[in-house]
Amino acid sequence: MAEREPGLDAAGDVSPPARGGHDARVDNVDGIVWEADLSLHFVFVSKQAERLLGYPVERWLTEPDFWVEHLHPDDRDWAFASCRSAVEQRLPHELEYRMLAADGRVVWLRDLVTVLFRDGRAYGLHGLMVDVTEQRQAKERLEQTVSLLEATLDSTADGLLVVDQDGHITARNRQFEQLWGLTGLTACAQDAALLAAVREKLKDPDAFFSRVQALYEQPSQESFDIVELRDGRVLERYSLPQRRRGLITGRVWSFRDVTDRVHAQRMQERLLDEAHEAIRVRDDFLSIAAHELKTPLTPLRLHLQLLKRTMEAREPIAPERVDKAMAQVHRLSALVNDLVDATSVEAGRLKLQREPVSLLELAREVCSEFRALSAAHTCTCELPQEDLVVMGDRGRLSQVLANLLENAVKYSPLGGTVRISLSRADGDAVLSVADGGIGISQEDQAHLFGRFFRASNAPVSGFGGLGLGLYICRDIIERHGGHIWVDSELGRGSTFHVSLPVLNATAHREARP
Repeated sequence: MAEREPGLDAAGDVSPPARGGHDARVDNVDGIVWEADLSLHFVFVSKQAERLLGYPVERWLTEPDFWVEHLHPDDRDWAFASCRSAVEQRLPHELEYRMLAADGRVVWLRDLVTVLFRDGRAYGLHGLMVDVTEQRQAKERLEQTVSLLEATLDSTADGLLVVDQDGHITARNRQFEQLWGLTGLTACAQDAALLAAVREKLKDPDAFFSRVQALYEQPSQESFDIVELRDGRVLERYSLPQRRRGLITGRVWSFRDVTDRVHAQRMQERLLDEAHEAIRVRDDFLSIAAHELKTPLTPLRLHLQLLKRTMEAREPIAPERVDKAMAQVHRLSALVNDLVDATSVEAGRLKLQREPVSLLELAREVCSEFRALSAAHTCTCELPQEDLVVMGDRGRLSQVLANLLENAVKYSPLGGTVRISLSRADGDAVLSVADGGIGISQEDQAHLFGRFFRASNAPVSGFGGLGLGLYICRDIIERHGGHIWVDSELGRGSTFHVSLPVLNATAHREARP
């Protein structure tokens, strides 16, 4: 391309922008005014080009590939191709690209290009390059800020939701969707649809919606709430108004999963309650134990003192006095044995000496011993013809049956019949002890086999005991692979049942020494 003076076209004529004395006004336009032929060779460039990019106008006009060579390397191929394609189609177009200034700066330009026609034929291009560097930089800063905000929102452990005053969802983070199991929310979604989606997830949706509605009716209010979900999770919900320049424009909702913390707190409270209950039970037990241990000691001391005086006086000793002293010794021994057994049960050290045991013989033996226990009670046995043999500890099983009989006598203070029965049921031997005494309430039955438990209708002063007997019985029976339970009604007596697996004939023969 031959050299031309600024403002001259390829034929040496004054270019259109300069004709009529308009060149001064063109040069004052806040942008680079230019014209080029259809081959993208400049024929006119305003002086603003030198002020904006630092290159003399002559270079624009005399270097055929000046524009392409000074495009930013990342924009060169696509910008040239886009411009060439639009020119070939004779279409006006707009591009936004970067050029490299003479001082090394990167300048963003918005190029508005129009195709020039004469007599219906395209003959050139006319354009205006506007410096949009500041706008682009501002846009990039805004995009960076938005990106940082989105990254911050997505990295927080809280689920966040922002709703405008018309109920449109304007922002939310990934954690919000994960907490509520929601996907596909759009920026223009209504909160009504969101509330409908979460309703089935709430443990108490009516209360939740009521509090949400109250906040919408009072936009300036801040709020905190605990939200429980049906899947067992617990969320903390915070809500406060969104403000812009002092005006309320919407509401921000924040949800935090505190399930582990709440469960740990509830567990701590439960353990604390259990500790307080254990302390109460311990104190009650110490009080009961002191009373129960003192009860046989007092008459025992009196009997021994009487025996001593009788011996000192060289008078004959009545056998009944010795029997009475021995009865108190037996009672004291039983209390101590219960304490030892309870300790062994708690530590898992209660030992069993297993051998084939005839429950028929055991029932007859214990029933015979306890017929003399109380003159006010009648002890009857309902035993089968067949013998029922179990593999177990004869002494411990006798201890269980004896304890059940003692309780039957103790808790039927007006006398009556105590029945012992033995039967077979589905491969198990079932041993039952029934009385017509004070009975046990349904509430107390749930705790009856617990350590130190005493029924509410069995005060210490009237019935005595440490509350360990049935606790020990349950452990003994369960160690035998059996089960112990009670059928009772308050004021109408109780029946305790013990089931144990029966030893079949083959196993019985093999178990014999």
